[in-house]
Amino acid sequence: MPVDPRAAICSEVEAGATTVGLTTVQTIFTQSCVICHGSGYEVDLSAGHAWASLVNQPAPASESCGGILVVPGDPASSYLYQKLTNPHPCTGSQMPRTDLFPDPLPSCVIALIEGWIAEGAPGGAADAGVDAPSGG
Repeated sequence: MPVDPRAAICSEVEAGATTVGLTTVQTIFTQSCVICHGSGYEVDLSAGHAWASLVNQPAPASESCGGILVVPGDPASSYLYQKLTNPHPCTGSQMPRTDLFPDPLPSCVIALIEGWIAEGAPGGAADAGVDAPSGG
């Protein structure tokens, strides 16, 4: 049985070559999501924009059931996670998808995104996801 090439990132994480941070999640977005969710779209998952488009942001108005796209520390309450894991989400279809059908990510890739959210959805300086010092 052929292996889904999108699962290659899982072996990199398991081997300790990378950790599950925004860089890993951005690689997933770039490989599987940016074709439909890039610059100019309601949710921009391109590099440098994904964190600010997702974390603590409301779902687009077109998603009638709404919610928050990424709730740091709470994958189950994160609309992004619901759209990746539920074959029949409250609006639209499971992501990612082809022109006609859902093309769900391998379970290990979903687990990486789940882990990133569970760890508080840390960001990177290039994506405005760094905790800024409070005060002046």
